[in-house]
Amino acid sequence: MHPHRPGPAGPTRRAVLQAAASCLVLGARGALAQAQVPIADMHSHVGILSKDSLAEQMRANGVALVAWSLPADLPWIHEVSTGIAQKSEPAPGEPAAFFARRLDAENASIARNGLTRVLKRADVDACIAGGGHGVVLAAEGADFLEGRLDGLAATVAKGLRHLQLVHYMRSFVGDRQTSEPQYEGGLSAFGKQLVEACNEQGLLVDLAHCAEPAVDQALAISKRPLIWSHSWVGRTGGRWQDTYGFEQRRLSLARARAIADRGGVVGVWGLGLERPNYRADGWPVGHNDPKGYAKAIAALVEQIGAEHVGFGTDLAGVGKNASVDDYAGVRRVVEHLQDMKLPASAIERIAGGNYARVLREALKS
Repeated sequence: MHPHRPGPAGPTRRAVLQAAASCLVLGARGALAQAQVPIADMHSHVGILSKDSLAEQMRANGVALVAWSLPADLPWIHEVSTGIAQKSEPAPGEPAAFFARRLDAENASIARNGLTRVLKRADVDACIAGGGHGVVLAAEGADFLEGRLDGLAATVAKGLRHLQLVHYMRSFVGDRQTSEPQYEGGLSAFGKQLVEACNEQGLLVDLAHCAEPAVDQALAISKRPLIWSHSWVGRTGGRWQDTYGFEQRRLSLARARAIADRGGVVGVWGLGLERPNYRADGWPVGHNDPKGYAKAIAALVEQIGAEHVGFGTDLAGVGKNASVDDYAGVRRVVEHLQDMKLPASAIERIAGGNYARVLREALKS
């Protein structure tokens, strides 16, 4: 940098006005950056189930952290008229090979796009406080383990930091919301061991898609706060016999409060129905409806507290039924929360702080 050297008569009036204008512009930009609350998303498939660029969307919309969630059962599930279902059984070894191959591809993409791979607490802090853009490698379902713990350490070494226990495929881990129970009590013996192993190896445990008895068992076992990354909360929980997948995926308020009581976080998804269901236990958010999404988040805040609610958008996962379909839409949700006059501290927690907190607590260092 070079010091300013005015001419003999000092700076001209025009130069002074230009400098003042520049300061005003820089000040406005600084104020805007300060006002843009960092976003953290506990569950996203952008760039995995879509062709969108995760890096571009994060940078354009002030997204600090994304749990980039790879469905571990992706080759063996498909869309049906009522939701998602298993279509075939993998051969032994196939889930592990599939997941390892796709995890390598995700790591390469993170490096190629100049994003931060979130591995330790300092990475979380840097992204939230410093305007960085961090990716938390996440698995949607532990199917890649094929019922054995011996593959977990290798996956952690590749960068996995967030593990959802079950998804749509029949699981060695425990019962799912969307199919008839297999295990007495919710979790298998392996599933109980897996929760303990995640605590030991620094993995955040995600209970989304678990049947509610499995939620109860995991909460009793874990020594760290747990999350429910994505879906919605009703007075009662969904039943596997319900007609549609979004109904089955409902979490009961009692279980949401139990997760909160243990210091955890419940994520609200970005589903938006063409015909919203306004009954007592219906999902009231419409298609292309960021304001409705904000209202659903605010309603859950009233029920379980601002310290325990977050974004779990399921972007690219909810398909055509979306209230928002990109991170520009998620930013609009934050703006609607601000318009609703929620306290700034509450919005900061909901938008990103809560996920950052539980992730820090899960990580080993």
